[in-house]
Formats: sequence, C-alpha cells, structure tokens
Amino acid sequence: MRTELWAGLLALGLAPAAAALNFQLKPSMHLKAQYDDNVYRAPDGTAPGLASRSADRQIQYGAGIRLTLRESLQELELRGDYDRIDYAKLDTLDHDRYLLGAQARLAVASMLKLKLDAGRELRQESFSFRDDTQQGFITVDQAAAELRYAASPRWTGVARGSRYSSQASRPSIKDNDLVENAGELGVEYRRHNFSMLGLGVRQANGRYPNRIVVPGDGREKHYVQRSLLTRVGYAPSALSDLTTQIAYTIRSHDDPVIRDFSGITGRVAYSRKFSGISRLRLEAYRDLYYVEDVNANYVENLGIRAGYDYRWSPKVALAISAERYDSSYKGVPSLSGTDEPREDAVLGLRVGLDYRPYYRFSILPEYRYEQRNSNIPNSRYDFNVISIDLAYAYGTRAGK
Repeated sequence: MRTELWAGLLALGLAPAAAALNFQLKPSMHLKAQYDDNVYRAPDGTAPGLASRSADRQIQYGAGIRLTLRESLQELELRGDYDRIDYAKLDTLDHDRYLLGAQARLAVASMLKLKLDAGRELRQESFSFRDDTQQGFITVDQAAAELRYAASPRWTGVARGSRYSSQASRPSIKDNDLVENAGELGVEYRRHNFSMLGLGVRQANGRYPNRIVVPGDGREKHYVQRSLLTRVGYAPSALSDLTTQIAYTIRSHDDPVIRDFSGITGRVAYSRKFSGISRLRLEAYRDLYYVEDVNANYVENLGIRAGYDYRWSPKVALAISAERYDSSYKGVPSLSGTDEPREDAVLGLRVGLDYRPYYRFSILPEYRYEQRNSNIPNSRYDFNVISIDLAYAYGTRAGK
C-alpha cells in the first residue's frame, strides 16, 4: 500500500525527485509544405466586405516532445508542440502555434482509477464563414477528469468532469468567447470482455462571458444541455467491433427567442479488419457543436463517414476517408440577413500516404478536398489542399 501511495504522489509531482521511475522520452520534429487554393474559404466571385478567393503556399515547421513517467499502475505524461507557419504571399497571416498538455493516470489495486488531462492550445482563428481577413488568435484551455470504480469484474461506476474555455485575441471576435463546464455520472456492465453496456446522465452549462445580449436579438448568453446517455460496445472477434453512443439531449437557453433543441444525438461506428493488412471504418452521427459564427449559436450536424486503411508493407500504408454531413445553424434568421435559417451540405475527401523509409523517419503526402453548399450564397465554397510532411521522431527508454 505504501508503494502505491508513493507512486500516486509521484504522478502528481509531489514525491522526491530522487525516486526511480521508468520513463520514456520522445522528441520529434517535422517540416511541412502545403498548397491551399482557397486560404480564406471564400465563395467564388467577389462581394463588398468579403474576402476574395486566394491561393497560397505555406511552410510549416516545428518540434515536439513527450515525456512519460511510469511506476506500477501510475503514469504521468507531459507533452508540448510548437509550430511556425509562414505563407509565401499572404505574409500577414504568418503565425506561431503551440500546444501544451499533461495527463496523469492513478490507480489503487486496479479497483479505483483516476485519469486527469489538461491542455492549452494557441491557434489561428478559423477563416470559415468570416467577413474579414485580419489575423486573430484563439487560446483554448481544456481540462478533464475521470474516476472509475470497479465494484466487481463486471460492474463499474464512472464519474467525469470537464471544462472548456476559448478566448479570442481580437476585440472584434471576443463576442464568441465561451466557457463550458460539464459533468457526467454513469455505470457500465461488461460481459466476457467483448460486450459492454453503459448508462449515464450528463449536463453541460455554457456561458459567453463577453457577450452583450440585447433582448430579442437571438444570441445566447447562457445555455444548459442535458443528455441521457446509452453506450453499447460489441466485439464478436478480434477483427470487428461495433460501438454506439446514443443520447436523448435537451438544450435550453435563457433567451426565449432562441430555438431550443430536443432529440436524439450520438453516433454508431463499425470497424472491420481484413487479413490483418486493411481495415474498413463506417460511422453515422448526429451532434451539436459550438461555432464561432455570428449567424448562429450552435450547429446540428447529421452525417456519415467512411474510411479505409491499407498497409502494403511495414514501410508503406494508405488511408482514405470520405464524409458527408448536413449542418443546421440554430440561430435567428434575421442575423444571417435572410428569411430562413442557414442550412449547409458538406462533402469532404482525404487521401494520405505514410511512407517510412527508416524506422524513425516518415514521409506523409496528403490531399484534402471539401465542398460546402449553403442556402446563404456567401457561405458556399470549396477548397483543395495538397501537402507533404517530413517527420522525424526519436524515442529513448530508461528504467530502474
């Protein structure tokens, strides 16, 4: 018991530094060249106050590091990534991006397990659906905790909590800053290690701290989203598995003008391996998403996704994915300048190759295409992105 206690303290950074731990250090670096034929995600043609379609090349380079410490059932991982993005012509968009994070896993005799995860990301503002081309950054902070208690080999109680916070750098987009806190309680039942049934309840409270809401303008200041969750997992063999997460969700707002939501959300996913060298993935989903868009408070997405992975050899692998979804923007029609809510239909395709001529070196060419149709003319666009990424990762291990 004393050993497990010291291990838990070490994972939290409270034990003496002299204690011996198994650790793994993984530094990495990469260089990426990319061509984008529609950087601003602008519609075809021009209109006053809107960005025009612009193509450009960019060079992205950066480095990252992962440090993992393990002691018995305890684990602590620290991670960090930094990237610099330089455009060939649109140099006002040159920027830095970073991601910092930490994750801890603590366990006591395999019955009680605690997982903690926190991270901060600085990224450039998305240009999608925006009416200007000024540079802006968004800082995203996320934290999550999960506590699992195994009452028996089959029954497990689960408690989860999370916090999401986004903050914009420019005053003109701080109206979309968001803070969301969520909690979940549930129970899981497992049978013979190949089937699982879970039931739970979840509530999320969201707040836009910098938003000034005029009564009747259709924008939300606070919202509450409650869900009754059902999770099912079934893996009849080592080659296939089926997972579902279905919820009945109710989303309500303080402003009576905003349309509330109630209905079924979730996803169904199926995966199948063939001969150990290829895998097929299918997924259907219906979700609610937060968007940084003045024309909506949130978006309801209904879509399907398919993917296929094929490995020719230990050095060469191919990944293909396609997605089709409909987006319904839940706002007030007057905000978008039309008499009807915004409705989009999106088609996406991605093809990527992973070639590893050496153990730690990878060459990653990729092609992406997206087409967005909308009943709002200024929101219709398509883009093609071609890139090649040269990545190098080095790992070291040490132990007692």
